[in-house]
Amino acid sequence: MDERFNKINRLLSNYSLGKFDKRLPISSRMDEVDAFIAGVNMLGEELKSITISRNYFTNIFNTVSDMVFILDKKGIVENINKAVSEQLEYQLKNVRGRAFDELQPAGKREVFKEILRDLKKDSGPAVKETVVLSASGKRMQVHVTAAYLLDEGGNKKAVLLTAKDMTLQLKTENLIIRAIIDTQEKERRRLAVDLHDSLGQQLSAIKFFISALGETLGNREEKEILDKSNDALSGILTDMRNICFNLMPVTLEEFGLLAAVRELCNKTRYGNKMEFEISHTEGFPKLLKNLEIDIYRVIQEFINNSMKHSNASKIAVMFKYDKKNMEIILSDNGQGFDQSGPARRGMGLQNVQSRVKSHKGEIRIRSEKGKGTNYTLTIPLEEE
Repeated sequence: MDERFNKINRLLSNYSLGKFDKRLPISSRMDEVDAFIAGVNMLGEELKSITISRNYFTNIFNTVSDMVFILDKKGIVENINKAVSEQLEYQLKNVRGRAFDELQPAGKREVFKEILRDLKKDSGPAVKETVVLSASGKRMQVHVTAAYLLDEGGNKKAVLLTAKDMTLQLKTENLIIRAIIDTQEKERRRLAVDLHDSLGQQLSAIKFFISALGETLGNREEKEILDKSNDALSGILTDMRNICFNLMPVTLEEFGLLAAVRELCNKTRYGNKMEFEISHTEGFPKLLKNLEIDIYRVIQEFINNSMKHSNASKIAVMFKYDKKNMEIILSDNGQGFDQSGPARRGMGLQNVQSRVKSHKGEIRIRSEKGKGTNYTLTIPLEEE
């Protein structure tokens, strides 16, 4: 038996052990066995190249600081990198075979469906923001980027999803947002007090003097002029009280959110042109003052938009509470708006989103032309 066959057998054994540096020399015979040896040597080169590429990919995969998930086209986890284990405390055996959406809190939207929808547009990677839960139940806000992994033939093989922890960045942003909002509210409160205590008292004194003067006049025409002046001052005082109420309602300061919203939703304030329906979960708690103010401002903005732009005749406000999360649902029966249009990017809506975001909350907006508008605010109370 040709000794070269024994050498080929030993070489293949080395290859099976991952030792791809061994090669067999080609003899001077240049026969079929040498041709086979040449083929085996080429196999060793290819296996070495593949192993180097695989190790290179594995090193990159596990050294990047962002979390990386390899998902199949249904969103099922096939592999994770080291960052997922470090930041979310999951081992591969704990998440392999699970849907990525299962890592989100209960009730969260199915973000992978949105990712697939965006990827089908072939307009580049899909970008989303969502929340995932660690193995110990800790919430983490993440910035997600997803793209298809292609095989050598260009076929879509899997989905590469990276998730960047936004905790520190969001904390910094929220501190800035809160500083701006709190400064605005402080100025609103100061202006409301100044208007009420200074200008309001002066106008009330002038109204008293005019009334007193009118009682001493015998000339009818002069008395009519004073009566009209007195009525105009009454109108000014009413307008000023409304301005003070909108700047900072005393009810919100003294009796809390629910009482202030009931007062805000008094239909007589809107000329009886709007019907309101307010409901809440029993035992709805008293909240931190800045959170109550922000929710009140969101509701105030929603009512203003419904009246000015939606031609709504009915607004529903619902407060829900389950000890971990608070949910406020606002809806109207107005004409709605196109969510891809400029209304979606308006300053008022941006202010609403900033207020909710500053409490680590989320706002979902649904609106269609002719089908009204719905805001759903979800705020985790344990984060407060």
